[in-house]
Amino acid sequence: MSFTQLRITGPDSTPYVLGAPMHLYERDFCVGIMDPVPVSAGGTEVHIEHFNIAADIPAHQRREIGRLVLLEVVAFLVENFADVQAVSLALSRDIEGYSDGMTLASARSATLQSIGARHIMITPKPDAAHAGHFVVAGLWEYNQANLAALMARLQKEREAYRERDAAAAKTRAPGLFAKWWAPSGRA
Repeated sequence: MSFTQLRITGPDSTPYVLGAPMHLYERDFCVGIMDPVPVSAGGTEVHIEHFNIAADIPAHQRREIGRLVLLEVVAFLVENFADVQAVSLALSRDIEGYSDGMTLASARSATLQSIGARHIMITPKPDAAHAGHFVVAGLWEYNQANLAALMARLQKEREAYRERDAAAAKTRAPGLFAKWWAPSGRA
């Protein structure tokens, strides 16, 4: 089985209910949990901010999965909840391997721009323990142009993720990360 898209559920693999934590799966394995997604009083706007990657994901995959998660979550929300007209985003998770926080912030800003988000702001993270890191915030609004941009970028990111997955499978030692990289998704 090859990767096609992340699967999003509520806790314990129940159907997702707007406002609850999101559990994201690649094949049969939980790759992380997004904290409860705040929803506006009218249910027309949601806010995405804090994603916790599963601790046992290999280091190289930790760095790669964030962008895919972002795109999958926005697409999932607008495809499954007709009342959602806007998704506000605040991206601040630190990523191993990015020694330059501004490079990471620029990459995040470019991703948001590519899907049609507006009001993008990059601000320093107000935590001395994370000096040099930034929060990238923006607003994605539902319209046909933004939806087309989101789906095109999501398709490209899924393809890139599949290619990275296949390349990692070819270079790994036998048995290394077997639960993550076995073709059936099972060790």
